Amino acid sequence: MADPHQNKPVPARGEHLKPTPVREMNGVTAAVRTESDVPEAHLRVGDALWTVRVLGRSARASGSAPPLLLLGFWEEGGAADGPSLEAMVVGRALEALSPDALEEALSAASVPRDPDRTVPFFPDAGQVRRR
Repeated sequence: MADPHQNKPVPARGEHLKPTPVREMNGVTAAVRTESDVPEAHLRVGDALWTVRVLGRSARASGSAPPLLLLGFWEEGGAADGPSLEAMVVGRALEALSPDALEEALSAASVPRDPDRTVPFFPDAGQVRRR
């Protein structure tokens, strides 16, 4: 019978390195994506001129979730302290979004939530139930 202590697996890349990714073993190398982005975009809808800026980004390195952009919309002549509307869209860069995609995001945009207002964990917990 063979000694189980003598059959140690041999590391593929050394003792302290990460294992070789399967894609790399198949000859496919991950392309590093460096997308340029613009600080803001302008959109004209009807007679109104809107300025669009990225407020936040979300993306996972694993690629299991789609990359998201939180867009802020400022109307020309509106308050400069914060966006009038905001919307979440799928995308990596503002520059890559078409004017039609921006217009669609504007039509689905909502008023930003007040950051000082707390949302209860169970909003219906204080209500009395009828029997």
